[in-house]
Amino acid sequence: MDFQARNHFRFFTKYLLKTQRFKLALLLLCANFAQAQTVTVIDAFTQQPLEQVMVINQYKDRYTTTNEIGRFELSQFLAEDQLSFQLMGYENLNLSSKEIEAQNHVVALFLDEKKLGEIVLSVARTAAQSQKIAEHVSLIDKTAIQKEAPTTGADLLLMAPGVRLQKSQGGGGSPILRGFEANRVLLVVDGIRMNNAIYRSGHLQNAITVDPNSIERVEVIYGASSVGYGSDALGGVVHYYTKTPKINNKETMQSMVSTNFNSAQNAFIQHFETEASFKNWASFSSLTYSDFGDIRMGKNRQHGYNSWGLVNNYSANNTSSYFSSPTANEDPNVQKNSGYSQLDLLQKFVVNLPNESQLLVNLQFSNSSNIPRFDKLNESRDGTLRFAEWFYGPQKRLLISPQLKLFPRKKLLYKGTVTTAFQQVDESRIKRNFASLSRETQKEKVDVFSINGDFEMAKTERFSVAYGFEWVHNRIQSEAFAVDLQIANNRIIGQENQRTIPTRYPSDGSRYAIIAGYGNFRFDLNDKTTVALGTRLTNTQLNAAWNDTALIDSELDKVASNNTALTGSFSIAYRPSKDWRINLLASSGFRSPNVDDLGKIREDKGMLLVPNPDLAPEYVYTYDGGVSYHPMDKTVSFNLRFYNSSIRNYIGRMAYPIAEDHTTLAPATIMFSDEIVTTQANANIGNGRIYGFSFEGGWRISNPLSATAQFTYTAAAENLELGPLPSILPYYGGVDLKYAKEKFSLLLRQRFNSSKSPEHYSLGGEDGLEETPMVTTAEDPSGFAGSPSWSTYSFLGQYRVTERLSLNAAIENIFDLHYRSFASGISAPGRSLNLGGQFRF
Repeated sequence: MDFQARNHFRFFTKYLLKTQRFKLALLLLCANFAQAQTVTVIDAFTQQPLEQVMVINQYKDRYTTTNEIGRFELSQFLAEDQLSFQLMGYENLNLSSKEIEAQNHVVALFLDEKKLGEIVLSVARTAAQSQKIAEHVSLIDKTAIQKEAPTTGADLLLMAPGVRLQKSQGGGGSPILRGFEANRVLLVVDGIRMNNAIYRSGHLQNAITVDPNSIERVEVIYGASSVGYGSDALGGVVHYYTKTPKINNKETMQSMVSTNFNSAQNAFIQHFETEASFKNWASFSSLTYSDFGDIRMGKNRQHGYNSWGLVNNYSANNTSSYFSSPTANEDPNVQKNSGYSQLDLLQKFVVNLPNESQLLVNLQFSNSSNIPRFDKLNESRDGTLRFAEWFYGPQKRLLISPQLKLFPRKKLLYKGTVTTAFQQVDESRIKRNFASLSRETQKEKVDVFSINGDFEMAKTERFSVAYGFEWVHNRIQSEAFAVDLQIANNRIIGQENQRTIPTRYPSDGSRYAIIAGYGNFRFDLNDKTTVALGTRLTNTQLNAAWNDTALIDSELDKVASNNTALTGSFSIAYRPSKDWRINLLASSGFRSPNVDDLGKIREDKGMLLVPNPDLAPEYVYTYDGGVSYHPMDKTVSFNLRFYNSSIRNYIGRMAYPIAEDHTTLAPATIMFSDEIVTTQANANIGNGRIYGFSFEGGWRISNPLSATAQFTYTAAAENLELGPLPSILPYYGGVDLKYAKEKFSLLLRQRFNSSKSPEHYSLGGEDGLEETPMVTTAEDPSGFAGSPSWSTYSFLGQYRVTERLSLNAAIENIFDLHYRSFASGISAPGRSLNLGGQFRF
């Protein structure tokens, strides 16, 4: 370049620099370049930024950590550097600068499957390190779920220590925690309470509407947990977390198909899921179809009762066929009328929004076939089967839930989640006696609207604050009618004479609403001690009314209830060393009577439950303490817990004469559905106490061989007012011996339950004494033996053929033992060969 040209270039450059537009363009270019060099590191599961992530190159001569909003500058590294991302509790991730740019400068870290226990999401409705919480929490992760392949969302819970299940039919499963069951245990899915206004106090099967194949993890909190969750969380909380798609994943499309077969249940379960991941949004779809046949019970009767549970006769009636008498069963070990089918759908969308916010849309749908009520179909009267038909109509659960995640980074509102939801639950019950053409139908429709707000203040080095609110509104419509069937050649060809009968719940509609606010404060006194304090104020309102045509009590046409409760918790987690932790916890819980408690009309074995408008809430005060040992080498570990729950205003069943009824001469009975029945009602019948302890231990015998053990002891203080409390089994537990190599794993499992004598069964009938073996003595010719003890052995294995293909096989109940879980109305499956496989593509 000559002298004149150089002068022209200098003049042109100076002119541009003086031009305002050029200055603005240069500024924007620099800003865009700087923004492009900023990398954000997030949690792949929660999509929240991660701070203090170590970022280091392969030579370890350049490194940095992410700031409080999960960011660092990529310009600190060379273009050819290979970067390693490291954070305790997460899998290490290695990426090049080009790979980071291809992911739009967003890096997602995944929780280490082996370290999932280090993070707990549900205790204060926000993520916390497990070593800093005093509550007893069990985790079930998706890897364990895939290996064991549980058939239902209820059976899935048996993977958590200390959880029992009660079953009345094939499509059943009522979880029991620390002696509390049904509406005293809170079920939650993706932060939304499943318990609605008609969750009953006896036994529930709603857990089966959650598909185990769509679950990312389950957290089970033991003990009163009303601070974070409100009414119903007396025995604990079961929180299901469904799978969520990941934005900016390495693989744009991922899919998986699986199939499982269970011989004892003659069950086939087919599952398909697919995930799509893009720059600013992602999608996850899941579909499962389950077909369960009649359950075959075990033949090995070590308990000595040779005829207990056998199904010699059954009802062959259905919605289109008519038989006037029971049918002989060719194989009495096959429990006829225990099969059903179910379809489960899940669809999720995650979308990044401006201002560091994120929208998640969660759609869930579950729909079953008719589910025969096995225990009722085997109920006898006058030496023969009583019911020709007794089944639940299709059980439907619909969930539509938009959720907004916010990250304002303010002192009082650092981050938060607002979850809105609409749930619709349809239930029905259909029954007909033998030698009768009258079929009775009861239908319930529950619409639930809810809003949850869960927020966190900016954390400091020593303390964190979480707070939030909840609003829930239940709307219940109940109808009931009877029809007379028209029969021709054992076929039902029509129906006539439809008429109104008493509804199960208030016939003119019911409303049940909850509004609450909570706060939880966690403070590290020092490196060894963490103190947590929480409180929640909850108000519940119930309004219900009956039509004249559906009244049992002529003096009762409507009922209203308004209750307010202040609950709290205080806990200390003390860590004298890295290996030991001592936990102390005091918490309170309450359960406000719902529509099922206050307004239900239900007949069972000659006892008619009727409404009681004077029912008050019940309260629980729990004291929990324990010690755990978890060394870094994990050679030997254990967790020992003691608990005591004092119950005030316990809700149970008692005699309830209806003074205005004159259909019978006796004041304690009335005429109902052309039968004389004794009336009873739910009432606050006194105070009680449940106490016990649990033990969980692990032992790494060698590198591939390990063992775990669990044991739970539960007892209840009895008094003359209450009698024995329901759902109390003295002890139960099990031992697992596991051999795990890189590509395959083997598991030998033992599970056992204690016996329970008949004098310790509840007086209200919840424990199902009549479902235990009959014994004949001179003093009691029609007595019952109570529940026998049992112990089963199972063998499970998984082999990973390739990174994409895995095969499962299991033999459950190896010795084909006949047994029934305590309080159940159906025998457990006998020896079962289970086969399954998963293929990813």
